[in-house]
Amino acid sequence: MSLKRIFFLFVVFLAFSLTAEGSQNIITLNYPPDKTVMEFGLLSVSLSIPKNSADLIKVNVNDEEKVKVTPSREIVCFSVPLAVGVNKIDIILIKKNKLVDNAVLSIFRRSDLVSVYKTPPAGFQKDYFHMKDHLQCAACHTLKPSESDRKSVNIITFAAENLTDGKKAVAAASTCYSCHKRITSYPYVHGPAFVWSCLSCHDPQTEPKYSVMKPDTKACFSCHLEQKESWNKKKYFHGPFNTGNCALCHNPHASENPFYLILPTWYLCLSCHVDKGSGKHIIEGYVYKESHPTHGKPAPLRKGRELTCASCHAPHASDYPKLWTFDVGNGFDLCKKCHIKE
Repeated sequence: MSLKRIFFLFVVFLAFSLTAEGSQNIITLNYPPDKTVMEFGLLSVSLSIPKNSADLIKVNVNDEEKVKVTPSREIVCFSVPLAVGVNKIDIILIKKNKLVDNAVLSIFRRSDLVSVYKTPPAGFQKDYFHMKDHLQCAACHTLKPSESDRKSVNIITFAAENLTDGKKAVAAASTCYSCHKRITSYPYVHGPAFVWSCLSCHDPQTEPKYSVMKPDTKACFSCHLEQKESWNKKKYFHGPFNTGNCALCHNPHASENPFYLILPTWYLCLSCHVDKGSGKHIIEGYVYKESHPTHGKPAPLRKGRELTCASCHAPHASDYPKLWTFDVGNGFDLCKKCHIKE
Protein backbone atom coordinates (compact mmCIF):
# COMPACT_ATOMS: atom_id res chain seq x y z
CA MET A 1 0.00 0.00 0.00
CA SER A 2 1.41 3.37 -1.02
CA LEU A 3 2.19 6.17 1.44
CA LYS A 4 -0.41 8.39 -0.28
CA ARG A 5 -3.06 5.74 0.25
CA ILE A 6 -2.12 5.31 3.93
CA PHE A 7 -2.16 9.08 4.50
CA PHE A 8 -5.59 9.40 2.83
CA LEU A 9 -7.10 6.67 5.01
CA PHE A 10 -5.61 8.30 8.13
CA VAL A 11 -7.17 11.67 7.25
CA VAL A 12 -10.58 10.04 6.67
CA PHE A 13 -10.34 8.19 9.99
CA LEU A 14 -9.33 11.37 11.83
CA ALA A 15 -12.18 13.37 10.30
CA PHE A 16 -14.68 10.67 11.24
CA SER A 17 -13.36 10.53 14.80
CA LEU A 18 -13.63 14.29 15.24
CA THR A 19 -17.18 14.32 13.85
CA ALA A 20 -18.23 11.53 16.20
CA GLU A 21 -16.66 13.34 19.17
CA GLY A 22 -18.27 16.70 18.27
CA SER A 23 -21.73 15.30 17.72
CA GLN A 24 -22.66 12.74 20.36
CA ASN A 25 -26.32 12.29 19.42
CA ILE A 26 -27.43 13.17 22.92
CA ILE A 27 -30.64 15.00 21.91
CA THR A 28 -33.81 12.95 22.11
CA LEU A 29 -36.73 14.69 20.42
CA ASN A 30 -39.96 13.98 22.27
CA TYR A 31 -42.21 16.15 20.09
CA PRO A 32 -42.91 16.85 17.29
CA PRO A 33 -41.86 14.12 14.85
CA ASP A 34 -39.90 15.21 11.81
CA LYS A 35 -42.03 16.22 8.81
CA THR A 36 -45.07 17.22 10.86
CA VAL A 37 -47.80 19.45 9.40
CA MET A 38 -48.97 22.39 11.54
CA GLU A 39 -51.90 24.78 11.04
CA PHE A 40 -50.85 27.74 13.20
CA GLY A 41 -47.77 29.90 13.60
CA LEU A 42 -46.39 28.52 16.88
CA LEU A 43 -44.78 25.14 17.36
CA SER A 44 -44.21 23.56 20.78
CA VAL A 45 -41.03 21.49 21.00
CA SER A 46 -40.05 19.03 23.73
CA LEU A 47 -36.66 17.32 23.95
CA SER A 48 -34.61 15.35 26.44
CA ILE A 49 -30.89 15.75 27.15
CA PRO A 50 -28.64 14.16 29.79
CA LYS A 51 -28.10 16.15 32.95
CA ASN A 52 -25.32 18.76 32.66
CA SER A 53 -24.76 17.94 28.99
CA ALA A 54 -25.29 21.54 27.82
CA ASP A 55 -25.41 25.01 29.31
CA LEU A 56 -27.18 26.65 26.35
CA ILE A 57 -29.65 25.61 23.66
CA LYS A 58 -29.99 27.75 20.55
CA VAL A 59 -32.85 27.26 18.11
CA ASN A 60 -32.75 28.56 14.55
CA VAL A 61 -35.78 28.62 12.27
CA ASN A 62 -34.89 28.88 8.60
CA ASP A 63 -31.33 29.89 9.60
CA GLU A 64 -32.50 32.72 11.86
CA GLU A 65 -32.03 32.48 15.61
CA LYS A 66 -35.41 32.51 17.37
CA VAL A 67 -34.93 30.99 20.83
CA LYS A 68 -32.22 30.67 23.48
CA VAL A 69 -32.80 28.36 26.42
CA THR A 70 -30.66 27.70 29.49
CA PRO A 71 -31.53 24.09 30.39
CA SER A 72 -32.28 23.53 34.06
CA ARG A 73 -33.50 19.93 33.81
CA GLU A 74 -33.32 16.94 31.51
CA ILE A 75 -36.59 17.62 29.69
CA VAL A 76 -36.63 21.00 27.93
CA CYS A 77 -39.71 22.61 26.35
CA PHE A 78 -40.02 25.78 24.25
CA SER A 79 -42.02 27.28 21.39
CA VAL A 80 -40.83 28.65 18.07
CA PRO A 81 -42.62 30.72 15.42
CA LEU A 82 -43.37 29.18 12.03
CA ALA A 83 -43.61 30.78 8.60
CA VAL A 84 -45.98 29.33 6.03
CA GLY A 85 -44.39 26.52 4.05
CA VAL A 86 -41.47 24.32 5.08
CA ASN A 87 -39.55 25.42 8.18
CA LYS A 88 -36.08 24.06 8.94
CA ILE A 89 -35.64 23.99 12.72
CA ASP A 90 -32.06 23.55 13.89
CA ILE A 91 -31.63 22.77 17.60
CA ILE A 92 -28.05 23.39 18.77
CA LEU A 93 -26.61 22.26 22.13
CA ILE A 94 -23.64 24.19 23.46
CA LYS A 95 -21.38 23.34 26.39
CA LYS A 96 -18.61 25.76 27.41
CA ASN A 97 -18.94 27.59 24.09
CA LYS A 98 -18.49 24.39 22.07
CA LEU A 99 -21.00 22.52 19.95
CA VAL A 100 -22.13 19.38 21.74
CA ASP A 101 -24.91 18.13 19.46
CA ASN A 102 -27.58 19.35 17.10
CA ALA A 103 -30.82 18.05 15.65
CA VAL A 104 -32.75 19.25 12.62
CA LEU A 105 -36.50 19.12 12.05
CA SER A 106 -38.57 19.95 8.97
CA ILE A 107 -42.04 21.28 9.81
CA PHE A 108 -44.64 22.35 7.25
CA ARG A 109 -47.07 25.11 8.17
CA ARG A 110 -50.15 24.73 6.01
CA SER A 111 -52.27 27.70 4.89
CA ASP A 112 -55.59 27.96 3.09
CA LEU A 113 -54.78 31.58 2.26
CA VAL A 114 -51.83 30.81 0.01
CA SER A 115 -52.62 28.18 -2.61
CA VAL A 116 -49.08 26.78 -2.87
CA TYR A 117 -49.13 25.99 0.86
CA LYS A 118 -52.51 24.26 1.04
CA THR A 119 -51.12 20.80 0.36
CA PRO A 120 -48.12 19.45 2.30
CA PRO A 121 -45.14 18.07 0.40
CA ALA A 122 -44.79 14.31 0.05
CA GLY A 123 -43.85 12.63 3.31
CA PHE A 124 -45.31 15.32 5.60
CA GLN A 125 -48.33 14.52 7.77
CA LYS A 126 -50.23 15.78 10.79
CA ASP A 127 -49.41 14.43 14.22
CA TYR A 128 -52.04 14.85 16.93
CA PHE A 129 -50.26 15.20 20.26
CA HIS A 130 -53.25 14.40 22.48
CA MET A 131 -54.07 11.20 20.60
CA LYS A 132 -51.00 9.52 22.12
CA ASP A 133 -49.59 8.93 25.58
CA HIS A 134 -46.59 11.13 26.33
CA LEU A 135 -45.30 9.84 29.64
CA GLN A 136 -42.23 12.08 29.62
CA CYS A 137 -44.54 15.13 29.46
CA ALA A 138 -46.96 13.81 32.07
CA ALA A 139 -44.18 13.98 34.68
CA CYS A 140 -44.53 17.78 34.73
CA HIS A 141 -47.81 18.54 32.95
CA THR A 142 -51.45 17.61 33.35
CA LEU A 143 -52.39 16.38 29.88
CA LYS A 144 -56.14 16.17 30.39
CA PRO A 145 -58.19 19.36 30.83
CA SER A 146 -60.41 19.90 33.84
CA GLU A 147 -63.49 21.98 34.51
CA SER A 148 -61.19 24.94 35.13
CA ASP A 149 -60.69 24.96 31.34
CA ARG A 150 -64.40 25.53 30.72
CA LYS A 151 -65.51 28.97 31.86
CA SER A 152 -68.39 31.28 31.12
CA VAL A 153 -67.45 33.84 28.46
CA ASN A 154 -69.86 36.76 28.28
CA ILE A 155 -69.30 38.43 24.92
CA ILE A 156 -71.27 41.54 25.99
CA THR A 157 -69.19 42.33 29.08
CA PHE A 158 -65.89 40.92 27.88
CA ALA A 159 -64.44 44.31 26.88
CA ALA A 160 -64.79 45.47 30.49
CA GLU A 161 -63.51 42.17 31.88
CA ASN A 162 -60.44 42.54 29.68
CA LEU A 163 -59.33 45.54 31.73
CA THR A 164 -59.14 43.67 35.03
CA ASP A 165 -55.99 42.31 36.66
CA GLY A 166 -57.26 38.73 36.80
CA LYS A 167 -55.45 37.37 33.75
CA LYS A 168 -52.59 35.69 35.62
CA ALA A 169 -54.94 34.13 38.16
CA VAL A 170 -57.15 32.71 35.41
CA ALA A 171 -54.15 31.36 33.50
CA ALA A 172 -52.72 29.69 36.58
CA ALA A 173 -55.90 27.64 37.01
CA SER A 174 -55.76 26.29 33.45
CA THR A 175 -54.22 22.89 32.76
CA CYS A 176 -53.56 24.03 29.16
CA TYR A 177 -51.60 27.17 30.08
CA SER A 178 -48.21 25.66 30.92
CA CYS A 179 -47.75 24.23 27.40
CA HIS A 180 -49.74 26.70 25.32
CA LYS A 181 -49.16 30.02 27.08
CA ARG A 182 -47.43 31.66 24.11
CA ILE A 183 -50.56 31.50 21.95
CA THR A 184 -51.93 34.50 23.88
CA SER A 185 -48.73 36.57 23.81
CA TYR A 186 -50.16 39.08 21.32
CA PRO A 187 -51.91 42.47 21.68
CA TYR A 188 -55.37 41.19 20.69
CA VAL A 189 -56.58 38.09 22.51
CA HIS A 190 -59.85 36.31 21.74
CA GLY A 191 -62.24 35.99 24.70
CA PRO A 192 -62.10 32.23 25.36
CA ALA A 193 -58.30 32.23 25.04
CA PHE A 194 -57.98 35.26 27.32
CA VAL A 195 -59.73 33.46 30.18
CA TRP A 196 -58.28 30.07 29.16
CA SER A 197 -61.66 28.51 28.54
CA CYS A 198 -60.22 26.13 25.98
CA LEU A 199 -63.12 23.67 26.20
CA SER A 200 -65.47 26.39 24.97
CA CYS A 201 -64.20 25.52 21.49
CA HIS A 202 -62.06 22.35 21.76
CA ASP A 203 -64.17 19.24 22.22
CA PRO A 204 -62.64 16.27 24.10
CA GLN A 205 -65.18 13.94 22.43
CA THR A 206 -64.09 14.68 18.87
CA GLU A 207 -61.68 12.76 16.65
CA PRO A 208 -58.91 13.84 16.65
CA LYS A 209 -59.25 14.68 20.33
CA TYR A 210 -59.74 18.37 21.22
CA SER A 211 -60.30 19.43 17.63
CA VAL A 212 -62.88 22.13 16.87
CA MET A 213 -66.19 21.28 15.26
CA LYS A 214 -66.47 22.13 11.57
CA PRO A 215 -67.59 24.34 10.01
CA ASP A 216 -66.12 26.97 12.35
CA THR A 217 -69.48 28.69 12.71
CA LYS A 218 -70.69 25.80 14.90
CA ALA A 219 -68.27 26.95 17.58
CA CYS A 220 -68.15 30.68 16.81
CA PHE A 221 -71.91 31.24 16.72
CA SER A 222 -72.34 29.64 20.12
CA CYS A 223 -71.09 33.01 21.45
CA HIS A 224 -71.55 35.40 18.53
CA LEU A 225 -75.33 35.10 18.47
CA GLU A 226 -75.96 38.71 17.48
CA GLN A 227 -73.72 38.40 14.43
CA LYS A 228 -75.34 35.10 13.46
CA GLU A 229 -78.80 36.62 13.52
CA SER A 230 -77.77 39.80 11.69
CA TRP A 231 -75.56 38.31 8.97
CA ASN A 232 -77.82 35.41 8.09
CA LYS A 233 -80.55 37.89 7.16
CA LYS A 234 -78.38 39.58 4.54
CA LYS A 235 -78.70 39.06 0.79
CA TYR A 236 -75.03 38.68 -0.11
CA PHE A 237 -72.36 36.64 1.67
CA HIS A 238 -68.57 36.69 1.57
CA GLY A 239 -67.09 33.27 0.69
CA PRO A 240 -65.35 32.44 4.00
CA PHE A 241 -68.48 33.35 5.99
CA ASN A 242 -70.77 31.49 3.58
CA THR A 243 -68.72 28.31 4.01
CA GLY A 244 -68.35 28.75 7.78
CA ASN A 245 -64.58 29.13 7.54
CA CYS A 246 -64.02 31.84 10.17
CA ALA A 247 -60.44 30.74 10.91
CA LEU A 248 -59.44 31.48 7.33
CA CYS A 249 -59.28 35.18 8.30
CA HIS A 250 -59.39 35.20 12.11
CA ASN A 251 -56.91 33.61 14.49
CA PRO A 252 -59.09 31.90 17.13
CA HIS A 253 -56.56 32.54 19.91
CA ALA A 254 -54.74 35.86 19.49
CA SER A 255 -53.20 38.14 16.89
CA GLU A 256 -51.08 41.20 16.20
CA ASN A 257 -54.09 42.69 14.40
CA PRO A 258 -57.52 44.03 15.47
CA PHE A 259 -60.40 41.56 15.21
CA TYR A 260 -57.78 38.78 15.56
CA LEU A 261 -57.10 38.96 11.82
CA ILE A 262 -54.31 36.72 10.57
CA LEU A 263 -52.88 39.63 8.56
CA PRO A 264 -53.60 43.38 8.41
CA THR A 265 -56.86 43.91 6.52
CA TRP A 266 -55.49 44.98 3.13
CA TYR A 267 -52.89 42.20 3.00
CA LEU A 268 -55.43 39.65 4.15
CA CYS A 269 -57.89 40.56 1.38
CA LEU A 270 -55.17 40.45 -1.26
CA SER A 271 -54.29 36.90 -0.23
CA CYS A 272 -57.32 35.91 -2.30
CA HIS A 273 -58.18 39.05 -4.30
CA VAL A 274 -54.67 39.68 -5.58
CA ASP A 275 -55.90 41.53 -8.68
CA LYS A 276 -57.66 44.21 -6.62
CA GLY A 277 -54.62 45.77 -4.97
CA SER A 278 -54.01 48.37 -7.68
CA GLY A 279 -57.48 49.88 -7.26
CA LYS A 280 -58.16 49.73 -11.02
CA HIS A 281 -61.44 47.94 -10.35
CA ILE A 282 -62.73 51.01 -8.46
CA ILE A 283 -62.49 53.54 -11.28
CA GLU A 284 -62.80 51.23 -14.29
CA GLY A 285 -65.54 52.53 -16.56
CA TYR A 286 -65.77 55.90 -14.84
CA VAL A 287 -62.46 57.75 -15.30
CA TYR A 288 -59.26 57.23 -17.24
CA LYS A 289 -56.79 57.38 -14.37
CA GLU A 290 -54.76 54.25 -13.82
CA SER A 291 -55.68 53.47 -10.22
CA HIS A 292 -57.37 54.45 -6.98
CA PRO A 293 -55.72 54.04 -3.54
CA THR A 294 -56.85 50.97 -1.62
CA HIS A 295 -54.64 51.42 1.47
CA GLY A 296 -52.03 53.71 2.98
CA LYS A 297 -54.44 56.68 3.17
CA PRO A 298 -56.84 57.85 5.90
CA ALA A 299 -60.35 56.42 5.60
CA PRO A 300 -62.58 59.43 4.76
CA LEU A 301 -65.63 58.09 6.60
CA ARG A 302 -63.92 56.27 9.47
CA LYS A 303 -62.03 58.80 11.53
CA GLY A 304 -58.67 57.63 12.81
CA ARG A 305 -58.60 54.51 10.66
CA GLU A 306 -56.73 53.58 7.51
CA LEU A 307 -58.36 53.16 4.12
CA THR A 308 -58.67 49.44 3.37
CA CYS A 309 -60.93 47.12 1.42
CA ALA A 310 -63.26 47.10 4.43
CA SER A 311 -63.84 50.84 3.98
CA CYS A 312 -66.20 49.97 1.12
CA HIS A 313 -66.85 46.22 1.44
CA ALA A 314 -68.42 44.31 4.33
CA PRO A 315 -66.16 41.35 5.20
CA HIS A 316 -68.99 39.02 6.22
CA ALA A 317 -72.35 39.86 4.65
CA SER A 318 -74.26 42.75 3.12
CA ASP A 319 -77.62 43.70 1.69
CA TYR A 320 -75.93 45.44 -1.23
CA PRO A 321 -74.15 44.15 -4.37
CA LYS A 322 -70.41 43.44 -4.17
CA LEU A 323 -70.75 43.43 -0.38
CA TRP A 324 -70.84 47.22 -0.29
CA THR A 325 -71.15 48.71 3.17
CA PHE A 326 -73.43 51.50 1.90
CA ASP A 327 -76.96 51.52 0.51
CA VAL A 328 -76.11 52.54 -3.05
CA GLY A 329 -77.38 51.44 -6.42
CA ASN A 330 -74.15 51.59 -8.38
CA GLY A 331 -70.42 52.26 -8.13
CA PHE A 332 -70.74 55.93 -8.97
CA ASP A 333 -73.10 56.47 -6.02
CA LEU A 334 -70.57 54.65 -3.85
CA CYS A 335 -67.84 57.10 -4.97
CA LYS A 336 -70.01 60.03 -3.93
CA LYS A 337 -70.04 58.80 -0.33
CA CYS A 338 -66.47 60.12 -0.04
CA HIS A 339 -66.11 62.46 -3.01
CA ILE A 340 -68.72 65.05 -2.06
CA LYS A 341 -68.80 68.35 -3.95
CA GLU A 342 -69.17 71.24 -1.57
